Amino acid sequence: MLSFKKRTSLHFPQIKVFARKYSQQEITSSLDLKNIALLQKESRGWWNPFGQMMPLHAMNQVRVPYIRNGLVATGAVKDIKKRNRGNLRGLYVLEVGCGGGILTEALARLEANVTAIDPAEELINMGKEHLKGNLSLWKRIKYLTDTVETHVVKNREKYDVVIVSEVIEHVNDQVNFLKHCIDSVKPGGSIFLSTMNKTLLCYFLGIFVAENILKIVPKGTHEYEKFISPTDTQAIFEKNKCSVVSLDGLLYSPWDNTWNFTKLTDVNYIQHAIKH
Repeated sequence: MLSFKKRTSLHFPQIKVFARKYSQQEITSSLDLKNIALLQKESRGWWNPFGQMMPLHAMNQVRVPYIRNGLVATGAVKDIKKRNRGNLRGLYVLEVGCGGGILTEALARLEANVTAIDPAEELINMGKEHLKGNLSLWKRIKYLTDTVETHVVKNREKYDVVIVSEVIEHVNDQVNFLKHCIDSVKPGGSIFLSTMNKTLLCYFLGIFVAENILKIVPKGTHEYEKFISPTDTQAIFEKNKCSVVSLDGLLYSPWDNTWNFTKLTDVNYIQHAIKH
């Protein structure tokens, strides 16, 4: 029988700057400070496509077209010409838990206006640093050291699209966290979520193999307790007046650093929901 040790909540100096901005009541239980501190250690190598963020860089191969095609299919993107199919010009996107901006920049290249938030200040600074010298992207991206719980207070139902990619498995109180993400999107808008399923196969591949054997992901990045099934995320969506319109499995091949769509959702998956 597998045994999974639960993490305790600790204090980390790296989070002090963010914490001073808000009252203790506003900093809700979704923040996992230990996980944030772990990810911040990787900030210097965040934009190295051959480092420990390599799988995240490669994931743009599947998540960017999934987002683009989902928005085209639901009519959010209008007047698409054949030569620039999927152009996201005019859409306002909130990316929650953006890290150093790997997905953020890819969306901005499709001409979306992206507000990218993350509670890890070092990662936000890394995203800003990587934008230097690229004026066209700089105009379309706004990086903020923030949580969705505080951001939504002044930005309720503001965005056409909210993206929660490889984030929900790193937070506490996932139900409340996803609710705030949903609250940020306009009625009729889209929410895209990608994460890891709560299965023993996912534990074996996503933690035991990826972190301990192949070491392609920093050790301690994932906790089995925080993996969540697409059935559970769908239940949260439906409770908050959203309908899931598509669900696809994703499989990563470490041998050639590629991601592919699959009907199998037992490991990684991506969902598209529409808010009523």
